[in-house]
Amino acid sequence: MSALRKENTAMENNSELQVQLRKNQNTLVVIGLGVIAFGIWSVIKSVLLNVFSGQPLEGISEEETAVKVIFWILLVGSLAIDLRLRFYVGLSAINEGRGRKKRKAYIVWAFFMAFMSALAVVAGLATIRYSEAIGTMIVMIVVETTSCVLLVEMALAALKVKKLCRQLEEREA
Repeated sequence: MSALRKENTAMENNSELQVQLRKNQNTLVVIGLGVIAFGIWSVIKSVLLNVFSGQPLEGISEEETAVKVIFWILLVGSLAIDLRLRFYVGLSAINEGRGRKKRKAYIVWAFFMAFMSALAVVAGLATIRYSEAIGTMIVMIVVETTSCVLLVEMALAALKVKKLCRQLEEREA
């Protein structure tokens, strides 16, 4: 009878681990999609802010035009890098959440991006009283805070998935 109870307890724990694993895998899929959406949003936001806040090209000197062209090249380049990184992190989380290709580097990148979002929030809070567009700054702070929380939550879920997979493998062996 004692052996039967031990077997039932092991089965309950095993199914409990599997439930936790599925929960964290679903979290990875949903947050991975969110990271990709935030990447697309950041590109749209940055382009629109710079298009509508800039001065028209008529009546400016050639030096100012050259500076604007260089600015746009740098902006588009940095946005492309950011979007590529967010797609990498988001798709890696989705793949791991679905039990496909498992990578580890995306977790490090997620923590790095969360740190950068936290820095953006601190910078936004420090400059909010000097800003003419306080509403825009508040929205930026809220979006960056949300992005930071999502990235940390995703990285923690990924670490939990890896830990739970190891525990399940140990119990089956």
